[in-house]
Amino acid sequence: MPHMIRRRKSVFLTLWLSYILILIIPVTVSAILYTNMENTMVQNASRSNLAMLEQVRQIVDNHLQEIDQMTVQIATHPKLQTLWTIEESEKYIQYDEAVKALKNIRSGTGFVNDFYIHLRKQDVILSPTLKTDTDTFFTQLYPYESKSLEQIRSELLSGYHFKTFWPVTGIKDNSNSKKVIQTAVSLPLGENENVWGTLVMNIEDQQIFNLLKQIEWAGSGQMYIIDDNGRVILSTTGGFDLPGGLFEEIVSDSGYRKYRAEGVESILSHTTGQSGWKYVSLVPEKVLLERVNEVKSWALTLLGLAIAAGAIVAYWMAYRSYSPIRDMMVAIMNGKQAADKPLLVNEYEFIKTSIAETLAEGKEMKQKLEGHIPVVRTYFLSRLLKGQADAEALEEQSLQFMGVRFPHEYVCVVLIEVDESSEFIRDGSEREWALARFILFNTSSELIGERGYVTETERNRLALLLNVPDAEDETKRERDGMLEQLKRLIEERFRMNISIGISSIRSGVAETGRCYGEALNALDYRIIHGVSSVIHFEQIGEMERAYYHYPIETEAQLMNVMKSGEYEEAVRLLDELYERNVATHGMTPEMGKTLFFDLLSTMLKVMNALKLDEKRLFGNAPDPVKLIFNSKSAEDMHSKIKGICSAICHSVREARTDQTGRLNERLRRYIEDNYADNALSLTSIADHFGMTPQYVSGLFKKQNGVNLTDFMVEVRLREAKRLLGDPRLTVLQVAQQVGYATDIGFIRVFKKVEGITPGKYRETLLQAAEMKDG
Repeated sequence: MPHMIRRRKSVFLTLWLSYILILIIPVTVSAILYTNMENTMVQNASRSNLAMLEQVRQIVDNHLQEIDQMTVQIATHPKLQTLWTIEESEKYIQYDEAVKALKNIRSGTGFVNDFYIHLRKQDVILSPTLKTDTDTFFTQLYPYESKSLEQIRSELLSGYHFKTFWPVTGIKDNSNSKKVIQTAVSLPLGENENVWGTLVMNIEDQQIFNLLKQIEWAGSGQMYIIDDNGRVILSTTGGFDLPGGLFEEIVSDSGYRKYRAEGVESILSHTTGQSGWKYVSLVPEKVLLERVNEVKSWALTLLGLAIAAGAIVAYWMAYRSYSPIRDMMVAIMNGKQAADKPLLVNEYEFIKTSIAETLAEGKEMKQKLEGHIPVVRTYFLSRLLKGQADAEALEEQSLQFMGVRFPHEYVCVVLIEVDESSEFIRDGSEREWALARFILFNTSSELIGERGYVTETERNRLALLLNVPDAEDETKRERDGMLEQLKRLIEERFRMNISIGISSIRSGVAETGRCYGEALNALDYRIIHGVSSVIHFEQIGEMERAYYHYPIETEAQLMNVMKSGEYEEAVRLLDELYERNVATHGMTPEMGKTLFFDLLSTMLKVMNALKLDEKRLFGNAPDPVKLIFNSKSAEDMHSKIKGICSAICHSVREARTDQTGRLNERLRRYIEDNYADNALSLTSIADHFGMTPQYVSGLFKKQNGVNLTDFMVEVRLREAKRLLGDPRLTVLQVAQQVGYATDIGFIRVFKKVEGITPGKYRETLLQAAEMKDG
């Protein structure tokens, strides 16, 4: 019972707070509306302040235009222009005329309080009332309160000025102090180097202050006027420095925003005149919100009373609403027999937990089921392809559960097998093959879309089950175009060569197994068509020849040319067999494999007959039987058969070349050892080696590039030249020692080869020896 009390209080508190929350919603909305209203009032006040500031700006701009007009009028007045155009001796009369002209001009405006012209060369001041020297004017008539005469000369009367303004400064006029804004313009206008004088105008600050007083909150805030050079020329504070960071806030032409000035939240308004002057107003926010704050105090008081009354009413309503909730809680606990559940949670939490547990159990079961759907679908498609699933007995609901639907009547099966993937798969690991299957699976799925399903059948093979509306030619062309696009995409982008076997299009899902068998049969013909080919089952229907052409006579001829090392002739025979049996596509894959194994048997017979070492012939290459068995196409088998044939012929030629080389060395050594025998000849040499003269002559010429008899003469003459160097031997003795019976034949041969007789050759040798000794 204490637990129930704690739960009742907790639920009751929740209900009570809920009703209070309902009460707070309209109160919150009212507060938001009041805040928006407050902001709107501040914005309206700011806009009003800015509008009045704009009026001041317009009036001051108009007065500044009057100053410009007055400046032009003075600068272009004919009598005044003579002040800087006539000679000095004639100017006395002109001073009086200039004073009168200035007096007439003065009456034209009321904004400029006073003005005068300073002539630099004469150091004279001309005003509408007098002419005097500069020292008297600034020390007695118009003395400055804060500037000395030197400062006046350097700042005001020197240099070039064009609408230059100075901040408010105090001067004395007829013993009366006043504050003025001064502006100066150099004369003549436009002459910034040849300056003759300076026109100075004084504007009383009170005229501008009178304009600023028209702004409602001017007396409670700060007002600044800043010239186009960024200097404060007038302010209601009496200072000429802006609060820190204020100048960066007024770089735009006009506007208003909140600004914190010296720790006080204020409303900043500013605008810019045509002359570049900026008019700035800083009004404390509390001044604008003074009336709003009074309303806020009353509103807060009424709000507190409303909340207190609402809380009491909410308590009573929560108490009335608790009874049904308590009864429902008891019913749930009795129905679920959950009296032993933790009692620290309230009724709402218990109900929420019970519903959440039920939903979570359902969601978990659904997720587990969805996780098994792809596996179930793949298993179903595999069994359907192999003809093990009874498609007609399946209900529509079962197919929907697996995510399988066949909207059309006709089916077709396409098998895709990876032939060559060395550029994509490096080490042949299962991870790389999984990635290759993933690419094939996703690419195929994207291309066929809703027209069928893709499933894996082997490590390097995928099956596409297509569901098409009919078996017309247009449907077949569309299917073939899609598969051609898939093949091109896989081979160009992923560098994998694939072969595709396509079944015929059959009516009914029950024909899927038969279509799968047709696609397998078509894919087997890859050994005839070659790798990376597209094979339709319809194309192989007539290839049923049960034999191949490889007669015994051709095998014997092939064995003989390989034993002779005649590789070119052997390749010609192999190419003829390939062209007649395979290239015409007139045999089954099984017959093609049998033919190449028969050819391999011929190669092994020749190797056995010649006693060739298999390791020396093939090195570390795999067993030739496995080499042929692992081939993916007839063209590949044919290439490997020719490789084995080349190795055999090369081995035969190499063995023959070694034997011929040894015989040639024996022939040369025999001639060099027996050249002195006058009976030595081609016939005697052939008899000695047990060969025919023709064979010996041909072999020697082929190995050495010269005839055997010419080589005998070369050896005999080389020895004769050495012997002729000995003067003790006669020519006959030399001839007999090198194998000639008489000196007549020797002399004839020597002269034919060397161009001179042996005697003449000896004389040449002796002369050369004497020259060497001398």
